[in-house]
Amino acid sequence: MKKSLLILYNKVWSYRVEIFNLLNEKYDLTVAYTDKKFLDGKYNFKTLYTPGRNIGPFFIHSQNLNNIAKRYDAVIGLHDIRWLSLMLLSLVKRKYSLLYWGIGVTAGYENRFDSKKTFDIVRFYFSRKADALIFYSDYPVSKYVAKGFDSRKIFVAYNTVAVNVLNDDSPELKQNFLFIGTLYKQKNIDVLLNSYIDLTKLRSEVPVLNIIGGGPQEKEIKQMIIDFNLSDKVIIHGPIYDQNILKDYFRESLVCISPNQAGLSVLTSMGYGVPYLTSKDAFTGGEIFNIEDKVTGLIYEGGQEELTKTLLWVIDNRGKMLEIGRNAKIYYNEKRKPEDMANSIINAVEYSFSGK
Repeated sequence: MKKSLLILYNKVWSYRVEIFNLLNEKYDLTVAYTDKKFLDGKYNFKTLYTPGRNIGPFFIHSQNLNNIAKRYDAVIGLHDIRWLSLMLLSLVKRKYSLLYWGIGVTAGYENRFDSKKTFDIVRFYFSRKADALIFYSDYPVSKYVAKGFDSRKIFVAYNTVAVNVLNDDSPELKQNFLFIGTLYKQKNIDVLLNSYIDLTKLRSEVPVLNIIGGGPQEKEIKQMIIDFNLSDKVIIHGPIYDQNILKDYFRESLVCISPNQAGLSVLTSMGYGVPYLTSKDAFTGGEIFNIEDKVTGLIYEGGQEELTKTLLWVIDNRGKMLEIGRNAKIYYNEKRKPEDMANSIINAVEYSFSGK
């Protein structure tokens, strides 16, 4: 009989479904979520609605989480100290294994990766009481080991996503620029558009820029496109989540550009063999560490002028860009497939059983 596994999450994110499906092959998996919009979702694994409420920066579940967790052999929870009821599971006497899964350091749109260490002591406190830790990258490992953590209880499940198979991946199709993601100010999409405008002044022919996404800055970006008469060159397609549609945009892209964020779109681009271009100080949850400049992607110093120079380099070095794209695809296939992430999580869960 399969052992039972509960994952305490906020949403049943579409990019996590393939990972959950793979875990469900090994365990009797239940994914608990706090967002009621997933109540009618149909999945291969079991789901459980666990509502709660925000109190300031903290989230408290309405139900007694320990009473729920006791039904399972292992429980994986978000490694987020703001989820107080989840953190408190580490303090109770329990027969089930408890694992925390996340970035391992502070990260977000307000704080760059590991830039704020104020609450590290609290994070370490709860982490010590877990049976195992799972991180998105290997960056936090040395930091935790230096604080006395047993390296055997730390596992790295490199963050990734599933991509669809490209039946036609001809290099001749790769002509366009691509941006994909929510249009937040923090992502510097306006910097990308201003660099693109500079590009049109330097070259008579420039690639089409496809923008996939919507959000708070959409109105501003649309107005800039009108003001600079770029409607035939910069096209906003709105949010697209269907991989069968998205893959066509990646198939036709020479580069995927995000000036100030390097999240899961890094892995999506790599999976489709498209180099990812971002700045060295981009917001990230660790995904930027997959990029080796001019080997598996492109990293520039930051700022509009440097981005323009890099985009010129992209145009002038098409052959090298195609090579980088091939390298990125090989890297994804060998190291960052969903199976790789799921297997690392399984290794962590199996380790957690060893001490029970």
